[in-house]
Amino acid sequence: MTQHMHHDITVAPVKDAPRPKIGDRPAAKDGFIRLELSGEPVSYHISWCFGAAADAVESMDCNELATRSCRMACLIADMIRGRPVSSSLQRSVTDSCLKRLETVSYLLDNHMRTHEDLKAQLRYLPAVPLSMHGVFVSETKLDMAVHLGIGQSNYWVNLILRLAGSRWLCVYADMG
Repeated sequence: MTQHMHHDITVAPVKDAPRPKIGDRPAAKDGFIRLELSGEPVSYHISWCFGAAADAVESMDCNELATRSCRMACLIADMIRGRPVSSSLQRSVTDSCLKRLETVSYLLDNHMRTHEDLKAQLRYLPAVPLSMHGVFVSETKLDMAVHLGIGQSNYWVNLILRLAGSRWLCVYADMG
């Protein structure tokens, strides 16, 4: 019997923590999102490494971006570990990114055939989000690292998101 794991994410209305003024140091937003899979709120820290206008920083919905990034990271971890590609993930990543992830999944599957201990840990245990750290490299590019726990091991899913029209698409992803 095959079980499909779903990463349903519920966002609690947690306010962003107070931030320094834009001119004092690089702009940043800190906050938490609440996830059904994680017993504790998942923290995020998103900063800007370019001279973003104060109004652009204030209008950015970091809770939404953190939630999307976290959901995407969990789906990517599931896909790499051999679970079916969800339609949600297909809509969130570029075709070239999806092809690279499929290649990684294939290679990992071949490796796990001779490493049953790794297979037992990676294939069956849930990916639990622990924290997120992001940097806006430009107004249209966000680099995000999502810290996941799988069993007793820690993994990072690194994402590069680009703004395409009004949507953030993942153009690069890896897990290690």
